Amino acid sequence: MKICIDAGHGGHDPGACGPGGLHESAVVLEICHSLADLLEQNQISTFLTREEEIFIGLAKRCEIANSGQADYFISIHCNSNGPDVAVGIETLYKTQQGKFLAVPVQSALIEATGDRDRGLKHRTDLHVLNATAMPAILAEVGFISHPATEAKLRTADYQLLLAKAIAKGLISFLDEK
Repeated sequence: MKICIDAGHGGHDPGACGPGGLHESAVVLEICHSLADLLEQNQISTFLTREEEIFIGLAKRCEIANSGQADYFISIHCNSNGPDVAVGIETLYKTQQGKFLAVPVQSALIEATGDRDRGLKHRTDLHVLNATAMPAILAEVGFISHPATEAKLRTADYQLLLAKAIAKGLISFLDEK
């Protein structure tokens, strides 16, 4: 079993920026490193599309996952929608197999954080969900644009909480297979 973990954005593309200046790319990279460590501790092989704060294009991310013969692909992002407008967590998928993975990951994220459940979203317009050969999901772990969410995302404890929740959901999914 191999899981490809994708930290969204990176390098010259910092992704969304919170009102306090926190960049999405840095937050999700930390979550991804913790997630990889947690999965490896559970004898689940992982590899990351990026190990550091560098830019990797969408096509290259998919190529890394496909050439690495990952069984599953998880991309981690932070949402943004203007300050104080939106809150919550959602998980995106394209295929039915992706939805099967998205369900326990979303449930574990909501259970761990108590955040608003924005549900599962079927998306056909995202390159990383379209060009990966394996079931894939994209977890939006919170609205970095919301000051209170940004404050939580800034802390190592909350980043680890998110990583643990994603790991729990994935492990639950794999145990059912």
